[in-house]
Amino acid sequence: MMNISIIGAGYVGLITGIGFAKLNNRVSIIDLNTSLIEKLKNFELPFYEPDLQKYINDKLVIENINYCSEYESGIDKDTELVFVCVQTPTNLDSGKTDTKFIKSVLEKLKELEKYNFNICIKSTVKSQLVEEICNKIDIDFSKIVFNPEFLREGSALDDFFNPDRVVVGGQDNDVIQKCLNLYKDFDCELISTDPISSQMIKYLSNTYLAMRLSFVNETYRLVKDNGGNPLEVLNAIGKDIRIGNNYFRPSPGWGGSCFPKDVKEVENSYNGQNKLPLISKIIESNELQMDWFSENLFNIANQQDIDSIVLIGAAFKENTDDLRESPTLKIYDRLQNKGLNIVIFDKNIDLNSDYSFIAKLDDLKANCLYVEMFPDVSDERKILISKIRSLNNTFMLKMWE
Repeated sequence: MMNISIIGAGYVGLITGIGFAKLNNRVSIIDLNTSLIEKLKNFELPFYEPDLQKYINDKLVIENINYCSEYESGIDKDTELVFVCVQTPTNLDSGKTDTKFIKSVLEKLKELEKYNFNICIKSTVKSQLVEEICNKIDIDFSKIVFNPEFLREGSALDDFFNPDRVVVGGQDNDVIQKCLNLYKDFDCELISTDPISSQMIKYLSNTYLAMRLSFVNETYRLVKDNGGNPLEVLNAIGKDIRIGNNYFRPSPGWGGSCFPKDVKEVENSYNGQNKLPLISKIIESNELQMDWFSENLFNIANQQDIDSIVLIGAAFKENTDDLRESPTLKIYDRLQNKGLNIVIFDKNIDLNSDYSFIAKLDDLKANCLYVEMFPDVSDERKILISKIRSLNNTFMLKMWE
């Protein structure tokens, strides 16, 4: 058992804290958002994630976890590790990582360093930026470790308990080992490395996955344009054990909180004389995919003389309610700019007034093109599809079947 504190009750912080509590560690989750903390104390979730409600209600988790909105309530003389799990958004002006949240946390932890805890960074941020902050506020950077997260929205709890690998980077072997001890019973490789390498593992893993998704979508367009069967081609390519079928599904585009941000940061991180030609085109490829998909929908709408296009699913992927960089919202904007009547159907997400939005099955109408943005095998989706098929003169489109 270890006494740990988690700074940030967002996606990474909450999953990490609940996971460690379930493993019988004493956990304090700290977030300055008092309303969020009150929700968690009342077992209310701030976002949707499969099985999260079950875990937040788990007896062992309840016994081991403390939610608080003040640092002083969650960090004391018994605290051994403090995990920093705050957001690191992209600065819209510079295109680089905004470190204001990391800086604010480290400044506060500096005030509490009398308790002699170690700091572990789970936020996705280059270690050089953290070192710069530490030097300015007089924190010993050599005592900080980096433990990047590899949690996929929609399967985060399974990823926490069954990781492919655990990475810890730092300069002090004792602190590295303290962090690795939290994972000693996990059935995966435990990798210790330097701070820079640990964070580049995270950044470049996401960059590769984004590149892979873009390759799949470009392959789909190429094969379809030549009159072939894109899905058969992709399936056969994936049979090569060097390639595989994971993350090999065509889509209208990719998004989310990590891939776009991390790809941009990797591209901006390189100061060499020559650019990174492959990486620098990944986001452009994704934008072109959404252009192509939008144009296809536009053409179908004109050819079939339909009344509306209904995009099914507002989030950026299945099993989440995260709208960040959602292809659905981007394609909606593209089609609306073409003058089409465009609607988003989602029962689980409330959208703002910028979007035409329906959530009730009874509001679905005939003479529409219905587009499944991502696969969903739930009973709710089966009921939805059955309802659509009962309507007159409807058309359905999905890319993965």
